Amino acid sequence: MKHALVARAVFCGLSLCACRPEFEDDYWRIDSPRVLAVKSEPAEAKPGTRLAFTAFVSVPGMPSASPDWQFCTAPKPLPENNAVSAACLKPAALLAAGSGLSIEAATPPAGCSLFGPNTPPGGFRPRDPDTSGGYYQPLRVDLAGSEPTFHLQRISCDLAEAASDIATQFGLSYLPNQNPRLEPMTASIGGQPVALDEIPLGARVELTLSWAASDVESYTYYDRAQHALTERREAMRISWYTNAGKLDTESTGRAENDWELSTRNHWVASEMPGTFALWVVLRDSRGGVDFATYELAVRP
Repeated sequence: MKHALVARAVFCGLSLCACRPEFEDDYWRIDSPRVLAVKSEPAEAKPGTRLAFTAFVSVPGMPSASPDWQFCTAPKPLPENNAVSAACLKPAALLAAGSGLSIEAATPPAGCSLFGPNTPPGGFRPRDPDTSGGYYQPLRVDLAGSEPTFHLQRISCDLAEAASDIATQFGLSYLPNQNPRLEPMTASIGGQPVALDEIPLGARVELTLSWAASDVESYTYYDRAQHALTERREAMRISWYTNAGKLDTESTGRAENDWELSTRNHWVASEMPGTFALWVVLRDSRGGVDFATYELAVRP
């Protein structure tokens, strides 16, 4: 299979990118090792800052996993349409960051030039921000049995196109993103609550995930069309994965103008009894992440 770096999440700047079939409709089904998400603490910082990274992986049939991590230092040429440069698949553009499910590493200090609004070396043009005004440092994660995966780490960069007074005000008012937090999941069948370890065979289960109002952050945003600072509110998105049964969809969520603090999906349980896994990833539109694994026990 040819490498095709495809952003899976609705929010391009915060997604994981991986090699996958272009027309795969059941991406939520887990039947092989996969990096589902990467969480950093803090969620956003200036290039050169030391961060703690944690990989959220699915490894059916494997007792443990130890991915390798490498920062990509290759800016993306204009003709390329992928989320990261194709050069990020080659060793020459990679900088070792560590190995294991959790690592600590400093992002490359030139991130705002290579992947941000500052003029990069080598004739590349400065990058445009994503829809939330953000810029991202690619971080490659290699897990045995899985295709290379890229986490896009949000980096704080100065405004490069704004007037000096606006840039100063932005620097004083902008608060870096923080990771959201998932609330415990609830389940129901036909409107009646059901325990996750007492699901009937073949039942259609409504799964609900929520987050606190404080996790939906407001942030200062530079409107390039109006040349003015405004305030925006984060959108929230959940990605769903399972190794059995069937999910209605792989992602649900709330737009930035939607004040609801929860989202729902449906899982049709297996016709065979057993205990199965459900993986969920919460992402906000500035790159914040939280994740959880649940066991769904199907009973006769």
